[in-house]
Amino acid sequence: MDTTAVQVPEVEDVSFTRGLAGGASCDQLGFLTIKLRWPRGPHDLEDVGFEYRVVNGEAPEDLLPEGLVVAPVRGRRTEHQLTWNDGAPGEQRPLRLLLEVRAVTSDGLRGPPAQVRVGAP
Repeated sequence: MDTTAVQVPEVEDVSFTRGLAGGASCDQLGFLTIKLRWPRGPHDLEDVGFEYRVVNGEAPEDLLPEGLVVAPVRGRRTEHQLTWNDGAPGEQRPLRLLLEVRAVTSDGLRGPPAQVRVGAP
């Protein structure tokens, strides 16, 4: 159930690293790091997970996890690192996305989304 009773996460920083042309299988992984700040309110950061959804653009097939993302908490901050098979630099497609991220409580309440813009040639 969607509700405004659950806080909207604040997006502090978005960064990404494209896959490399190295010989190891992990060299071709892309990394999208999203740093969130949790506002004060009725729900603690330790008590929520986050769901991601593509609003605009075409995400790589394995970028967004199914289900909720839960990561270590430092005070009112958390950091999510999403990965995908990006391929070698000559095989990579441009990455231009608009994502939504929203908090979901343990009892299924879904808060309003924050938007995350991702862009890379």
